[in-house]
Amino acid sequence: MKKVTSQDVAARAGVSQSAVSLILNESEKVLFNEETKARVLLAAQELGYELPKRKKRLHASRTGILLLFTPTLNNPFYAELVQTVESYADACGYCVIVCNTLRKPELERYYLETFLKMRVDGMIFTFLPNFPEIVESVAESVPSVLIGEKRIEQPICSIELSNERAGNILAEHLFALGHRKFLFVSTPFDQLTLARQQRLDGIRAYLGAQRLGEDNLELLASEAQSETDALPDAMPYEYAVGRKLIGQAMERGVSATAIIGVNDMTAIGLMDEIKARGYSVPGDFSVCGFDNIFTSAISSPQLTTIDHHLQVRCKAAVDQISARRRELSEASLPPVINKVEYAPRLVVRNSTGPAREGALARKRENHA
Repeated sequence: MKKVTSQDVAARAGVSQSAVSLILNESEKVLFNEETKARVLLAAQELGYELPKRKKRLHASRTGILLLFTPTLNNPFYAELVQTVESYADACGYCVIVCNTLRKPELERYYLETFLKMRVDGMIFTFLPNFPEIVESVAESVPSVLIGEKRIEQPICSIELSNERAGNILAEHLFALGHRKFLFVSTPFDQLTLARQQRLDGIRAYLGAQRLGEDNLELLASEAQSETDALPDAMPYEYAVGRKLIGQAMERGVSATAIIGVNDMTAIGLMDEIKARGYSVPGDFSVCGFDNIFTSAISSPQLTTIDHHLQVRCKAAVDQISARRRELSEASLPPVINKVEYAPRLVVRNSTGPAREGALARKRENHA
């Protein structure tokens, strides 16, 4: 008979896996209402679920090793993040082992199972873990930090960014330039990468506050079930998605004058495809993204984007691990869940400008 897991309980109760863990362990880190608690307890009882035995807390002796999990290095955002963590960690006396998962859950599990047999000083995730139960269990004895994603019920320390606010800021900037038709272009939406949906939600919320409806915001997202950087000519996946999706959209006709990429790599792909088809940025279309990677400052035109205070957040992640290590060495204290949030900052460059209506129609008229 298949062993009942917390994932089964979560599905039966209609809550997240993390919520099941927190409720059944009677955690005080996150408060849940009584109705939710009752559903989880009943589901666990009906399925016969038993909590896994907790491992003894590891001795807090220092090894100086940090594990850094990243989904890819093809996106300069992650390359810069890794470089920043490694540089600051080195100054703090740590050695960093980079676990590039290539967006593969099975590779992530391999790294977890392999390196956690060693005695490491901490773990840093740059994406939501695919195996939250493992990470949450380990986090009781190995300081663990999540950079970038925002998930309130995730019971590990996090250095967050308000992606909703980031989307809100971009929409406000474009609205002020006279844009009323928006297109959001994204890689696939999934439960392990919440930032994509949160950025869209922020854009949608701002437009709603301006009394612009669903007809004013179109979503264009890749339907691929898996993400891979193993593309011909070593083309980054997110860049390729931007080029492909906007190309298909322009074949059908685009009413939007403001086009927002889910991140800078996608936005740069958008711009390159738009220009390759004979249109101008920002003359015909304003384009912007998120991340403020180095490439966005040297693209042509330079890309309007959102800065995430990446260097500050990376350093804060290492500092959180150091602080928790000190707690472990001083006393057997329960994990302290610190959630620090930074405010996004708009970086205006010359890929955005005043709205011009009917770019596709004008081009067709000129070729008639």
